[in-house]
Amino acid sequence: MNYKFFDYKYNIKGFGSDLFGTAHLIFIALSFILVPIVCFLLRKTSHKKIDVFLKIFAVVITLLEITKMTWESYYDITTGRGFNFGGILPLYTCSLLIYTTWFAAYGKGRVKDYSLAYLTTVNLISGGIGIVYCNGLNWYPFWTFGAFYSLFFHFSMFAIGNFLLFTGYKKLGYKDIFKAWVPMVILAVVAIPANYQYGADYMQIYEGSGVPLFDKLASTLADNNLRWVFTEIMLATYIPLAGVAVCTAKFTYYINGKLKRKAVVET
Repeated sequence: MNYKFFDYKYNIKGFGSDLFGTAHLIFIALSFILVPIVCFLLRKTSHKKIDVFLKIFAVVITLLEITKMTWESYYDITTGRGFNFGGILPLYTCSLLIYTTWFAAYGKGRVKDYSLAYLTTVNLISGGIGIVYCNGLNWYPFWTFGAFYSLFFHFSMFAIGNFLLFTGYKKLGYKDIFKAWVPMVILAVVAIPANYQYGADYMQIYEGSGVPLFDKLASTLADNNLRWVFTEIMLATYIPLAGVAVCTAKFTYYINGKLKRKAVVET
């Protein structure tokens, strides 16, 4: 191993991608097996305890993000690249985990409701996708801080969404499809000008980097001065993504309801 755990991507040479390597495949399997099991076992957790958990988790995930930004900035600045405005700012779709957790923990009314809608739909599915296709593994070997942070972050997205649903802390309805979209639109208001200013791809609505097919579409539209069309298309794709989560939840509610009614009749 010609690298250390905290080495930055510019200092790691010729490691080869660990994406879908043995360690990654084991992580994927354990994540999709253990998260539902643990959430099922914790399904009776009181809402008061979940309130406390959300408040603690909001602080923890924020501190971890600050740690990651500090770690990256240290290497960028000390190697003469300067602060990376075009890639390090917490303006990615996944960054919404941080913001919506804070609003879910400390907010009230619509602010809390819309945040929970996001956490249990787009956030949950994006977390699952991030576990399977962890883009960080294209830059870092599995046994490094860079890879661990990316995997932990997406695992947290997937786990917290499931936890909130299994415990009934958030019960999804069809209106939540659009409620979940609101936090994304708000973040896009900041991400879009940042993308044009720094040539970044925050929220992946500028170049679609790392998203198969979308990156080619973005390139084609950009060549025809229609990049703004790609931005709208990319944002719109999250609506059906939320719809998948809501429809799955509604189907689960329906099955559970039938099972409960059958149990009552049999008794």
